[in-house]
Amino acid sequence: MMTLVERQPRITPASWSKVMRLCRRARDVMAAWRSRARQRRALARLDDRLLADVGITRQAQMMESSKLFWWCP
Repeated sequence: MMTLVERQPRITPASWSKVMRLCRRARDVMAAWRSRARQRRALARLDDRLLADVGITRQAQMMESSKLFWWCP
């Protein structure tokens, strides 16, 4: 009679480095999203005088600050 033995998957050094790269990439993407969201919130709070200082129109400000945090054209 033959019995089947279930093998546990083994993490090799090569697969571990892939997992670590994926984790670092996810961390970097999340940091970029947080930064972009923070910048767009700050842009939305600028008054007309500050917008004129940086050379952005009110319409451009509203368009940029209304974008979703993951959207980066």
